[in-house]
Amino acid sequence: MNAKKAHLAMFAITVGIIIACMIMISVFAGFKHEVVKFKTMLVSMVIVLMFQYLIGDPIKFVILALDRTFWPPKIYVPPMSDEGYKHDRRDFLKQRLGSQKSNLVISSQYRNWKLNEQYKLIAHDLFTYGQYFLCLMCLVLVTRDETLYHNTRIIKDLFMFNHTDYTGLKEVYFLNQLYDFIESTLVIAFNSNSSTGTAPGWVHAEQTVLLGVIRLRQLRVIDPDIGLDKPEFSEMYYMPDWQLPYRRLHYADKYWRIYEPWIPITVSFEFLDGLLMNFDHVGYLNSYPELSGYVSLLARSTGNSMKVLDYLNEYHWLTLNTSAVFIDFTLYNVDVNLFSICTLRVEKTPFGGLVPDVQVESAKLLENVDQMPYSGLLALLIYVVVFIQFSQTLATKLWYEPRLLKSIWNKLDLFIFLVNLMVVVLVVLREALVANMMKKVEGASKMEFIDFRRPSRMHQLTTITIGFLICITTLRLWRVMQFSSVFELFTRTLYLAWAAVASTAIAIVIFLMGFCFAVVTINGNNSKNFNRFVKSMVMCMCFSFGFSAQVKPSELFHGGKWLGILLYGVLAFVIIVLLINVFVSLINDYFTIAKTMRDSETDHRINFFEFLRVEFSGFFRCIQNLPCCRRNYVRNNRTVAQNVSRKLDEMEAKKAMKQRQRRGYQVIHRESNDDAQSAYKDRGERIINVGNILSTQLTLLSMLLFNDDEEEQDQPEPRDFETDVEGGKTTEPKKNKSDNEAEA
Repeated sequence: MNAKKAHLAMFAITVGIIIACMIMISVFAGFKHEVVKFKTMLVSMVIVLMFQYLIGDPIKFVILALDRTFWPPKIYVPPMSDEGYKHDRRDFLKQRLGSQKSNLVISSQYRNWKLNEQYKLIAHDLFTYGQYFLCLMCLVLVTRDETLYHNTRIIKDLFMFNHTDYTGLKEVYFLNQLYDFIESTLVIAFNSNSSTGTAPGWVHAEQTVLLGVIRLRQLRVIDPDIGLDKPEFSEMYYMPDWQLPYRRLHYADKYWRIYEPWIPITVSFEFLDGLLMNFDHVGYLNSYPELSGYVSLLARSTGNSMKVLDYLNEYHWLTLNTSAVFIDFTLYNVDVNLFSICTLRVEKTPFGGLVPDVQVESAKLLENVDQMPYSGLLALLIYVVVFIQFSQTLATKLWYEPRLLKSIWNKLDLFIFLVNLMVVVLVVLREALVANMMKKVEGASKMEFIDFRRPSRMHQLTTITIGFLICITTLRLWRVMQFSSVFELFTRTLYLAWAAVASTAIAIVIFLMGFCFAVVTINGNNSKNFNRFVKSMVMCMCFSFGFSAQVKPSELFHGGKWLGILLYGVLAFVIIVLLINVFVSLINDYFTIAKTMRDSETDHRINFFEFLRVEFSGFFRCIQNLPCCRRNYVRNNRTVAQNVSRKLDEMEAKKAMKQRQRRGYQVIHRESNDDAQSAYKDRGERIINVGNILSTQLTLLSMLLFNDDEEEQDQPEPRDFETDVEGGKTTEPKKNKSDNEAEA
C-alpha cells in the first residue's frame, strides 16, 4: 500500500470513528432535543462553518501573507533520503501500458486542440451552471406550498358569493347596500364567538382570526361629471357630512374617530408607505392610488363597530362623489401559520351600480429556518454551498482575466450573482418588517389597524426576483448547451432569420392592433373579454394559438350578424391561418437553410460526449467496473470464433443497410480524399497501438512467469558504459564499495 492509499484509509477510519461516537452519544446518552431546537442547532453550526469559510479563512490568510511578507522565514531544504521506494522495470512497463491503452482511444479527430479547449470550457460551464440550476430548481420546488393557492381561492369565494346568512360582495349592487354587507360578512362573521367568552374567530373557519381592525377607505372625485380626462380625486379637508369650510377644533385629537373619516390619508402615511405602497389599484373603470382617500376604522367588538357604521351612515360618508371603496384587513390562520392580506373593492359606475372585486394575497411570513422541513433545510444548504462555488469561480475568472467581462455571458454571470445578493437583502428586509409588525401586534390597542401589506409587498417583490433569477439562469444555460447540434442549429436559425421574423411580427402586430380596436369599439360594451384593448389583444392571441375555451364566437356578433361573420372570418382565417402560418413557415424555411448549411460543411469532428468519454475516462471506467454495469461474456452455446464471426456479419449488414439508405437520397455525400486518408491513418495508428499493447503485455507476462526482473537484478553490473535502448542515452554504471576502496 502506497502513501496515498494509507492516508485515505486513515482518513476514512477517523471519520468512521467520529460518526460512530456521535451516534452512540446521541442514542445512549439519555438526552433528546426538541425538533425546533435541534434544527436551530444545525442551522447555527452551518452558519458558524460558513462564517469561518467566507470570512475567517480570508482574514487568516491575509494575516499569514502579511507575516510572510514582512518577516520571511528561512528556506527549509529537506534532507535527501535513499530509503524511498525504488521503481523497477515492472512499474515502468505498467505505466507505459496504461498510456498505450489511453492512446488506443485517441484518433486524429481528437487532436483538434481548439475544439478540445472549447469542449473543456463547455464541460466546466455545464458542471458549474448545471448543478447551480438544478439546486435552484430543487430549492424553489421544496419551498413552494400548494396550500397558498387553495387558501386564496377559498377566501375569494367566501367573500364574493352568498353563504347561508352572510351576504357576498357580488350581491352588492348599490352603495347603500354596502353597509349591510359590512355588518353581516365582516362585523358579525368575525365576532360570532364573542358572546360565548372564547377568542373571536371567523365563522367560516374558527382557526382563522382577524388581526387588528378593519379599515374602510374611499376615493372621492372632485367633480362627479364624467369626462374624457382621468378623474381627479379629492384631497380636501372636510367637516362631518362633508361640510366646508374645515375648522381645526381643539378637541379633535381626543375625538379623532369622529373627525378622521373626513381627513385625507395623505397626511398620516409614513416614509416606508411611500416607498412600498406607492402604487395604483387597476380597476375595471379607473386606476386608484393606494396612498389617497378618506379612511374610517371599525372596532373589535360588534357593538362598537355598529356604532361606527351608524355614524357613517347618518352623516352620509358614502355619497354620489364616491368613486371606489376599499375594505382592507388581515387574517391569520394558526394551524398552517398563514397570513391572508385581503382587499375588497367596489367601484361605482356612472350609472350608479357597483363593480365588485376581491384581492387576496396568501403568504407565510413567519416561516423561519427552524420551522422549515428537513428537505427544505437540506436544499437550502446545498444551494448555499453551490452558490459559494459559483461565486468563487466567477471571482477567480474575473480577477485573473478582467478582459473577459466584455463578454455578454460573463456579464450575465455577474448579473446572476447580483440578483442572488438582491434576494438575500430582500429576505432580510422582509424578516425585519415582519418582526416589527409582530412587536406592533403585541402592543396594539383594540382600535388600531395593523397593516401587513408592507411585508406582503416585500414578499411579492422577493418572489418576483426569484422568478427573474430562474429566467436568467435558464438563459445562461443556453450558452452551455451549444455543444448540442440541435441548439447550435436553432441558434444559427435565429441569427439568419431575425430580420425577416422581426418585420413579419411587426406586420402581424399592426394588423392585430387594428382588428382589436374594431372589436373593442363594436363589442366592448357587451363582452367581458373585449371590453379593454389590452385584454382584447391577449384574447385574440390566445385564440390564434388554439386556446379558444375562453373566447366564444357569439361575443363577436353584438354589432350584427354580417359584421360578426366578417370579424370572426378575419380572426379565424386572416390572423390564424394566413399571418401566423406565414410566420411559422418563415422560421421553418430558415431552419431548413441553416440545416443545409450545416450538412454542407465537411467538418468531421468528435462530439461532446466522445470528448467526455476520453477526458473523463477514469470516471467511466469506474462506472463500467461496477457489478451492475459490468458486461459478462455469454456464449449462447457457441464457440468464441462463432460469436466473433456472427458479430462481424451483423456489422457488415448494418453497414450495407446504411449504404442502401444513402443511395435513396437525392443528394449523395461522398467522402473526400482527405477523409479517406484520415480514416486510413487512424486504422494504421490503431493497429500499431494494439501491437504495442500486446508487446508490453507479453513482456510483463514473461516477467511474472519466469522472474526475468529478478534475474536481471542478480546479474553483476557491467563496468563499461551501457546504452539505454528506450531513451537512447548513455549512462555510467554505479560503483560498489570494494571498487571505491581499491581506487583509494
